Amino acid sequence: MTTTVAFVELTVFPRVIPLASGYMEAVCRQDPDLVRSCRFTKISLPVKTPYEQVLQTLERADADVYAFSCYVWNSRAVRRLRDALQAAKPNVDVILGGPQVMNHAHEYLRCGERHAFICNGEGERTFANFLRAVRSSTRDFSEVRGLSFYDDERLITTPPEPRIGALTEIPSPILSGLFRSDDYTWVLIETNRGCPFKCNYCFWGAATGSRVHQFEDTRLVQELEWIGQSSCLYLFIADANFGMLKRDVDLAKTIVRVHKTHGSPLSVFFCASKNTPDRVEEISTILHDAGLVSCQAVALQTLHPETLARVNRANIKSSSYLRLQDSLNRQGVSSYVEMIWPLPGETLATFRAGLSQLCQMGADSFIVYPLMLINNVDLKARRQDYGLVTIPDPDPNSEAEIVIETSEVDRQAYEDGVRYAYAVIALYATRGLRALARYLDTSGQSSYDESFWAFVEFARRCSHHPWTTFCERSIRNFEHVAFANQGELAYVTLHAERDAFDELLEEFVDSQPYRDDPVARFLFEVDLINRPYMYLNTPITPKRPAFARCRVTTTTDGYVVEIPSEHLPVLREHVRIEGDDPTATAFTVKHRRACQMPLMAHKSAHENFMYCQDMRDHMRDLLPVWQIVPQLVAAS
Repeated sequence: MTTTVAFVELTVFPRVIPLASGYMEAVCRQDPDLVRSCRFTKISLPVKTPYEQVLQTLERADADVYAFSCYVWNSRAVRRLRDALQAAKPNVDVILGGPQVMNHAHEYLRCGERHAFICNGEGERTFANFLRAVRSSTRDFSEVRGLSFYDDERLITTPPEPRIGALTEIPSPILSGLFRSDDYTWVLIETNRGCPFKCNYCFWGAATGSRVHQFEDTRLVQELEWIGQSSCLYLFIADANFGMLKRDVDLAKTIVRVHKTHGSPLSVFFCASKNTPDRVEEISTILHDAGLVSCQAVALQTLHPETLARVNRANIKSSSYLRLQDSLNRQGVSSYVEMIWPLPGETLATFRAGLSQLCQMGADSFIVYPLMLINNVDLKARRQDYGLVTIPDPDPNSEAEIVIETSEVDRQAYEDGVRYAYAVIALYATRGLRALARYLDTSGQSSYDESFWAFVEFARRCSHHPWTTFCERSIRNFEHVAFANQGELAYVTLHAERDAFDELLEEFVDSQPYRDDPVARFLFEVDLINRPYMYLNTPITPKRPAFARCRVTTTTDGYVVEIPSEHLPVLREHVRIEGDDPTATAFTVKHRRACQMPLMAHKSAHENFMYCQDMRDHMRDLLPVWQIVPQLVAAS
């Protein structure tokens, strides 16, 4: 009798290659008995897919064994699906694996149930042995290492399976023909497993603080060749620290060669190594010069020394991040610094100071994530030590706990930190007042922190303004913890309420002590002109605030701007201008950029927010192009 095995992955993005499923199937296929007796199918669907649609897909598979990959963002959905499948087919076997469920059988298994299992640790060996036990006449699971299950009313957890040291033990599912090359938009590849760091909020691959094991060079080159021929759009290197190893530079060169030969992938994403900035810089340069890296994450999390110590991150050098940021700026690569609010030991004051310091150092953009407690991380076990107060993640698919208070941060300070992050993103990252804020900081009139906080307080007083309404609603309903919320922030600021936000900025600047400074006023006008457009086909709107320093004419793709000659030096400090004449005072400011998409009116709000989230991380590529107007130069 054939056993049908369905591997199930509920992913963040659509059309993601189910790599974990492929690994387990590839190991199973080394056993001729399993090849003869089992039929394997792989199901990969976005976690946002409507529940009924996912359930129907699983039911159509009519499997005898369902193997779910469980992460914090999908584990609540997996619970519902598991219950529905077992209600429909009481004898179906369901095994859950992944970082959210391992070592937590008491949370995911019900006393006495006979057909539910937890895989603790890497899944390849454990799953193959589990499947052999399923196929056996005795169904004896006691010899399967790395497994939890109930034997009547007794919860059994077998000894752990050792980590796989020689990764040659796992055949490549890509090279074994287990994936169709034209099925996937996102393709993942692992070059190694493990992470030497022990950040206590992280459980990367269930192998934090561990030795790093490597896949073979020859295998990786062959996999990259397949990826190049697959017509995929995006390659994600699923290592904890790409750039940690010397060979990673050669792998980057291979990716470029494959791209030039086959035209794929179009973009490469990776989590950069923490303490090897020179090597990461070399890799970024190689990929950027080939047009494969348009945006790079810089995973900083905090600059506060006490916080770095409390989250076991003190051995990761902040100077390494700052060197990487400087390199990205010099290359013109869009980047974003990843921060977490609130981490233990961080205060509202240190959080504000850290973001302001990064602005002074030339950070390109930011993403501020909530602190989430997930299973198996040390921080979850120390919640009382750090005074952590949490709420359940509002996402119906997620089982994360969102930290909203710490020993140093009460509820009011927590909410003010979110407001401050919104202000930094709107004024700095999306260029609301970027040039003005830089001038005020360098001239000593108002630091970045003072400017951002002044805006927070001003906006709160404008309680009925669309910007304030969005911020307060997001905080009140905990919408700010959703990944797409910062995309919605950009959508509101740069599209839906663009004119209203211009007016809010003008009212704010008019309320500040520097309002009569002619340079400050000029740079405020430059900021309004320079605010990017998210979409290719939305009309360029005339500037409604009264301009005192710039003369602005609206065109179909931007503006024509004339400025007083005395402001030329400061303009060139803050705006990159195409053209050789240093005395030119007239410019076209073109807002139509190749990376923009047309307004997606037929798409859902969430899809538009996700688009804006992505574009916000590429803000450098969205900035308008300033060009000298030759005829006006000649006329002057």
